[in-house]
Amino acid sequence: MVIDHGGLHHIHKRKRQAKKLAPYPHPDKRVRFLDSVIYVLAVVIPLMTIPQILLIWVNKSAQNVSIITWWAFLFSSTMWLMYSVVHKEKPLIINSTLWIALELIVIIEIIIFG
Repeated sequence: MVIDHGGLHHIHKRKRQAKKLAPYPHPDKRVRFLDSVIYVLAVVIPLMTIPQILLIWVNKSAQNVSIITWWAFLFSSTMWLMYSVVHKEKPLIINSTLWIALELIVIIEIIIFG
């Protein structure tokens, strides 16, 4: 049985070429691996905020902020920055750079005032 998609695959392929976007999936194994890592991090990293949320909720205070959680956020943002640079996604590059700067500030404050 032949499935006719109306040639949409070729239209999308030409759009990617015209915009000079990286092919997807990328032919380089390292880039494909990075793509896979990002999908895993998209799920795992948000779950790492649960201990922080519970700590604040139970103690009714943010005084004991977990530096481990903020290091995990920093790692995640760094991976997003690498991903966005590889795929030439300017909005993600800007967003990730800002997050890295803010997360570093929080980590430094925890070290100084913790």
